[in-house]
Amino acid sequence: MFSYFDDNALDAARFLYGTSTPEVELYEGSRTILDFLLDDSFANLGESIESGNRNNTMSHIAGKLIKRFGDGNEAYEKFMKQADRCDPPLSEDELSTIWNSARKFGNKVSSQVGYISPEKYNLELNLKPEDLSDVGQAVVLAREYKDKLRYSPATDFLVYNGSFWEESQPNAQGIAQELTARQLEEAEVEIQKAITEMNSNGAWALIAAMGPKKASAQFNKEQARSFEKYEQAEVYRKYAIKRRDTKYISAALKEVRPMVQVEQSMLDADEFLLNTPYETINLVTGECLVHKAEDYITKQTTVSLGEEGKDIWLDALNIFFVDDIELISYVQKIVGLASIGKVYVEALIIAYGEGRNGKSTFWNVVSKVLGTYSGNMSADMLTVGCRRNVKPELAEAKGKRLLIAAELEEGMRMNTSNVKQLCSTDEIFAEKKFKSPFSYVPSHTLVLYTNHLPRVGAVDKGTWRRLIVIPFDAKIEGQNDIKNYTEYLFENAGGAILSWIIEGAKQVIKDEYHIDAPKRVQDAIAAYKENNDWMKHFLDECCEIDPTFTEKSGKLYTAYRAYCLRTGEFTRSAGDFYSVLEIENFQKKKTKKGIIVYGLRLKSEFED
Repeated sequence: MFSYFDDNALDAARFLYGTSTPEVELYEGSRTILDFLLDDSFANLGESIESGNRNNTMSHIAGKLIKRFGDGNEAYEKFMKQADRCDPPLSEDELSTIWNSARKFGNKVSSQVGYISPEKYNLELNLKPEDLSDVGQAVVLAREYKDKLRYSPATDFLVYNGSFWEESQPNAQGIAQELTARQLEEAEVEIQKAITEMNSNGAWALIAAMGPKKASAQFNKEQARSFEKYEQAEVYRKYAIKRRDTKYISAALKEVRPMVQVEQSMLDADEFLLNTPYETINLVTGECLVHKAEDYITKQTTVSLGEEGKDIWLDALNIFFVDDIELISYVQKIVGLASIGKVYVEALIIAYGEGRNGKSTFWNVVSKVLGTYSGNMSADMLTVGCRRNVKPELAEAKGKRLLIAAELEEGMRMNTSNVKQLCSTDEIFAEKKFKSPFSYVPSHTLVLYTNHLPRVGAVDKGTWRRLIVIPFDAKIEGQNDIKNYTEYLFENAGGAILSWIIEGAKQVIKDEYHIDAPKRVQDAIAAYKENNDWMKHFLDECCEIDPTFTEKSGKLYTAYRAYCLRTGEFTRSAGDFYSVLEIENFQKKKTKKGIIVYGLRLKSEFED
């Protein structure tokens, strides 16, 4: 185009050649140099690439594209579009050879020190805060990790791991650290871009020769702009390094809390979703759904659905429940009920039987399969005399679907007030250590497995309707006694056990949460109630019953106390004693002779 341009020029030093006084005319344009060069490389090749020039031309195009767009789909698509201009077309093998050769060239270029990939070079400053402060950093943190980071005063930080929200302060700290690493990388890329510009416009050479202060006085507008970019990038880099200090990581996490806060009631809100490692199961329909952060699920089973080991599990059930098909079906519905995240049946499930009957194996393998949906509770919380602070333990029960308490000492008395609270739909007030108090609606089914049934002093229907006794009458010994049976069942039939549980849930939902107890369960509950009817035991041993009989209340209560002392029975207060008498329809009236109880009298041998 211009006679004084050297066609063999390799760099700016040989760009002008052949005349000592060149006259250069300035052309005003609306296009950038990059646009011009890109068009010059590709658009001006003509309508077609003729035979004889196809391989060289396509190699040249491939190299330009990889340098401009990087080794990715965008560059390859543009390459194939240019290949359509070949006349006649090149074969797929030839094009593949050309492209792979260009990729090798690209790898060689990218291995050079200071190389910045096109992807990074073309990025804008997305991670730099509007103001370089703790709050500014928190704004970026909340924006960049809005689908991965949440906070609740009751749980602290929650981090989404791809399948569920995990309560983890260390993981939240890791996210804050990751952001600073990304910011540092972004700043360093920006520095390299500025240096490249200054090398191109001569600003870097001036700085090298004169120092930044003197050179800045000599800069033209373009050089001044690129130097300003460099200085701003350096400030950003220093900021990113400073943000990596422990105190600034903590500061960012503190300030981000209100920006990512989630209501505690939103966590695990859908009681019919059961999360597994591979999918989320809808317990109503059985549908398998993809994991979604917006479900706000904080729990997960340890296994996914499967059929492997189904026969092993069915054989184990027959051992545990002595081939009682009706009882097995009932227990399946009870366990299915426990996989639902809402209390539809207010009950304490008591798995009772002497040792070596499989009750602990059964419930422990179910618990292990349900993963973090299951938890443990200290058995002493269910008994009278527990004086410790139970609020932290109650806090851990939030969101659980199965709670297991294991083994009681013989003769322990049940705290019916605690049992009613734990087996109801009333709010539970809890508090994690060093965290704010909170309340939640229970979502769990409570199971106690024990060799010794707790003593129950209450006779009210509200207590006894909550108590379900499942008998474990098997005697597992000999060839049926497999060592580490819980682990064996979990390892060999875990997926099948989960499928069995979900089938139980679908059945109980279909039956609208009404579960008819089989005769063995009814008999076990009746026997339990009979054994704990302390008033009946006292009346049978010490009293005669007839509507015409009367007895002084003082003598009656004294006889009751003597009976308790003689039998080792717990002695109720006078108020409790007379309240239960009234429940049993024995009336107490005040007369001139004192307070009289009607309908009974002490047997002669128990009178003073």
